[in-house]
Order: sequence, then C-alpha cells, then structure tokens
Amino acid sequence: MDQNGSQVPPFEPEEYARVEAAAHIAGKSPADFVREAALKAADDPFLKALGHARDRVPQLAEVFATQDTNAADTGTAAWPDPAPMGSRDLHEFPQHGHAA
Repeated sequence: MDQNGSQVPPFEPEEYARVEAAAHIAGKSPADFVREAALKAADDPFLKALGHARDRVPQLAEVFATQDTNAADTGTAAWPDPAPMGSRDLHEFPQHGHAA
C-alpha cells in the first residue's frame, strides 16, 4: 500500500473506452479525468449527508428506544381534532368557482 491507500481496481475494456471518450471530450487524460471525478464525488453534499446519517442513526435509535411507548401501544387511538369544523364553517369561506 502506498501513501494513497489501496488502489482502485482496473476498468473493464468497455468501461475504460467510455472513460477515455469522456476524458477526451473534457480535454483531459483519463487519469486526470477519473481523479477529478472521484474528488468531486467525495465532496458531494448527498454523500456527506449519508455519512452523517450513518453516524447519527445509532444515536437516534438509542433515544427512541428509551422513549415512553404507552401512546404507541394503543394503536387504534385517533388523534384529537385540534380545530373541528362543521358544515356551517364551510359556508363562511367565499366560493370562487363552481364544480362542473
């Protein structure tokens, strides 16, 4: 192993042909093209978020495991309606159109 760690396995011939073609279009050598693509991928915000999620999920699992689960045990209990409306309430809003 050198200073950069383990090396990426070689591409299959058809894969390398695709890399060469893309590198040629970008005006770069295949090695530079692959290096830049790998570095850009490593800086991708989505990949960074996945890394953070991987670290946070076990912590959150502990928190949720210790929470009170009595409310979840009822299963069929309905959520209370915070603002019940009747048919009279519906008529208070202006009607802008008519259904066809």
